Amino acid sequence: MNTRTGQRPRTGATAADIQAHYDIGKDFYALWLDPGLTYSCALWDGITGAPGNTDLLAQAQHAKLRYHLDQAGVTAGGRLLDIGCGWGSLLRTAVEEAGVRQAVGLTLSADQDAHVRSLGLAGVDVELQDWRDHETAERYDGIVSIGAFEHFAHQDMSRDERIGAYRAFFARCAGWLPPLGRLSLQTIALTDHAEHDESVPDFFAGEVFPGSALPRLSEIATACEPYFAITRLREDGADYARTLRGWSSRLFQAREEAQLLVGPDAYLRYRTYLRASEIVFMRQASTLYRITLRRWPERRTLAGASGGQSFSQ
Repeated sequence: MNTRTGQRPRTGATAADIQAHYDIGKDFYALWLDPGLTYSCALWDGITGAPGNTDLLAQAQHAKLRYHLDQAGVTAGGRLLDIGCGWGSLLRTAVEEAGVRQAVGLTLSADQDAHVRSLGLAGVDVELQDWRDHETAERYDGIVSIGAFEHFAHQDMSRDERIGAYRAFFARCAGWLPPLGRLSLQTIALTDHAEHDESVPDFFAGEVFPGSALPRLSEIATACEPYFAITRLREDGADYARTLRGWSSRLFQAREEAQLLVGPDAYLRYRTYLRASEIVFMRQASTLYRITLRRWPERRTLAGASGGQSFSQ
């Protein structure tokens, strides 16, 4: 925190940045997402057919949600933290299918917060809150974060500054988990050969997600090392290209209703963003990582977790 202003130095997307993209209207997103409103890359293992098909898209998104719950190691009767919970599809799956006792979701989107609350899911708590401000009196058995990591740094930060911002996130997560507890992370990332191509980060930061920046795998690995071991890594850029193709097709099919909801300019902006993003993934300038991380067992795990919580081991 800035001691003179009482405000935290800007290290990523603000609530206003998040709401500029996500709060355009749930009804608009419902036209082209799956019925569960899952706004992140699906998992297409073994699923064939047109990605715009409602049943297939829902199946692939459900497979993704179950994958992350399994990787986080949250079992029946456990506690789950979902950082960047969206419209609540993982929270619903956790309590209704996995038997999770309590699932806590964090979001900066007022629209998402209101929607999750409206679902009235037993065992689900949602907080309109930055992860930096989250406090809990009880450890979580596992943590999932899908599609939020891209918002934890902004484009003008140096590599060292980005690593510092990411390290603060991993420190907080380590403080909320028991020894050997797991974090399942999904994020878009820049690939190494995009090193000198500024068009990709400029596009995402300027046209899609203001105040945000795509990480690199090397930055994630460096930032997490004091707190977590990476135990599994999936590179699924092709899955995101396919997901985007499905979303784009569905939005185009619903173009008349979409334009009535958000206007022709917003419709065109989202249609362009989806098509351009698909091309970026197809030419492998960016990719999608699903990363399983296990907290180190030693007490040193929590060292340096500035402003975070620690629990006796």
